[in-house]
Amino acid sequence: MKLMHIRQVGLAVAMFLAIASCAGGSGKNIRKIKDIAGREVALPTKVERVIALGPGALRLVAYLGGIDRIVGIEDMEKRMVKALYFRPYSRVLDDSFFKLPVVGTGGPGKLPNFEKVIMCRPDVIVAVSMDIAQVNNMQFKTGVPVVCLSYGELGVWRKEAQTSLSLLGKILDREQRATELNMYIESCEKDLKERTESIPKEKKPLVYFGGLSFKGSRGLTSTEAGYLPGKMVNARNLADGLGKKGHLFIDKEQILAWNPDVIFIDIGSKAILEQDFEKNRDFYHLLKAARSGNVFSLLSYNYYNTNIEIALLNAYFIGKCLYPAEFEDVDMDRKANEILNTFLGIGAEKKMPAYHVVHFPEEGSVSWSLPSPADR
Repeated sequence: MKLMHIRQVGLAVAMFLAIASCAGGSGKNIRKIKDIAGREVALPTKVERVIALGPGALRLVAYLGGIDRIVGIEDMEKRMVKALYFRPYSRVLDDSFFKLPVVGTGGPGKLPNFEKVIMCRPDVIVAVSMDIAQVNNMQFKTGVPVVCLSYGELGVWRKEAQTSLSLLGKILDREQRATELNMYIESCEKDLKERTESIPKEKKPLVYFGGLSFKGSRGLTSTEAGYLPGKMVNARNLADGLGKKGHLFIDKEQILAWNPDVIFIDIGSKAILEQDFEKNRDFYHLLKAARSGNVFSLLSYNYYNTNIEIALLNAYFIGKCLYPAEFEDVDMDRKANEILNTFLGIGAEKKMPAYHVVHFPEEGSVSWSLPSPADR
């Protein structure tokens, strides 16, 4: 009981000091901003110490080159994979980053340990996927200004992500960097649209996007209406005709009824798909796309929210597969280097885990290593 009492007193003192410190600077060294939730937040004119909480918050800081300002981290950031093509921003996290104090477990709507947050003395906390009540509670109990950021919809990436980049740019005094990055995103979207918008509907293949990750790896029947990389190249996504939005699970019978011309499979579902093929070989052999060699693998662009750079790269690959003439000048290796360098200042690895033809043989296992359309 005595130890608990001491800890409670210590936390109360730390909270008092944090709040007093924040209040004491009111006036000349304080500025007010409106966050993505419409809340007015007062924070220091110069922000040098940051904690990023929730899915994708740290990624946005990394895009702006602000990792050196992070003073406390989520345990999730230590435990997740560090593979370039699954979590690109992990490549700018050095050894010193992983030695920072852990302030909480991480995850959507998961609050940190307030005492640990206070001990890190952050100037600001930026948070994704927390509701206003949680944010206000955290701000009150830590005395640290909390700014809501958003990707628009968890795992999808809407315009709110670019608005959040601009807002974070102001907070970190990286406005020019945020502007440049948003302009690059818009230039890619414009390029993809201009290459595909004039293609007649009847000349566009019918496409199915399957094996899409949704709170973990899923099988072929996991799809999405409005699948973003496909939408950016005006693909005829069969799931769009179901009259629903977002992620869907459908029956295999529906896939057979559609019998798509082209199928794209999320590489995150590789193990599940291979197991299913061993049990249901006949199903895959009935698919026109499988028989004609038009099944391709895509990178998983959702990993603790959206890797925007991977979503863009997927869009270019989809365009190259569906409309070879319109994307003839696009070299996927060069495009990967360009995109990763623009977002994170890093180069691409030559061997990608996806962007291959997926073959379903009469005998043996699924093959994922046949020449990619990028190499043709």
